[in-house]
Amino acid sequence: MHIRLIAVDLDGTLLHDDMTISEYSRNVIRRAAEKVRIVVATGRMFDSAREKVQKLGLGDIPIICYTGAWIGLAESGRLLHKDGIPANLAEKILGDGRRFGWLIQSYVEDEICLPSPSAAEADCRKYRAKEAKYLGEAFYHPETDPTRLIIVEADTGKREQIRIYLEKRYGSQVEMVYPGDIFLDIHRKGVSKANALHELGELWGITPQEMVSFGNTENDASMLRMTGLSYAVANSEIEAKKAAKDILPLTNNEDGPAHKIQELLSLDI
Repeated sequence: MHIRLIAVDLDGTLLHDDMTISEYSRNVIRRAAEKVRIVVATGRMFDSAREKVQKLGLGDIPIICYTGAWIGLAESGRLLHKDGIPANLAEKILGDGRRFGWLIQSYVEDEICLPSPSAAEADCRKYRAKEAKYLGEAFYHPETDPTRLIIVEADTGKREQIRIYLEKRYGSQVEMVYPGDIFLDIHRKGVSKANALHELGELWGITPQEMVSFGNTENDASMLRMTGLSYAVANSEIEAKKAAKDILPLTNNEDGPAHKIQELLSLDI
């Protein structure tokens, strides 16, 4: 197989659990970028993803963020693709959240929005590069299409019940995935890392069979299924392991993706 593109997730895949990228992984990714296209594909918002990607020193590479809703360039910040949930649909989901007492975050123009501060936010801050905006009543009546909605619920059973409810009511209009941790991501129908990666492939004349992807959760599953080679790190969630062509023997904390990239490209590190 001729490899022309490598797509790698951030949290739980390239990043260690302490949110750092090891010097070894940085070196491998930089060397790999001399041979193939590198794309970072993450569920993070754009500015939070850029903060991590810029530390790799790869220049203006594409970042698939918001699980595929946006594609932006790491250095210039220019957007290549932008999608969102229609405001009238988002208003209905937000209304359900208020009625049932869910903690929902709305992401609008790369800003995190909430009606008011919440103690549960503490679990979300490690993924952010900025503070949330508190909008009061206006939160429930968006005038701009939100990029995504996130439901924060630590209880796995409750989180699954919420997902089932939303799929029954809005399943024809939205995509839902578990991106890891305590979250349920909600995007417009058709948004996925695979579709965003396919868009970049068409731009560059690269087929899915010439791509390799790495991930660890359900929001990576679409691209793990799509690419010619794909790998779930050893400590991945079951949805990623089922979707991937292979499972790495090493975890994210052991630099599993970097070791496999070094092997695939025969890099001398």
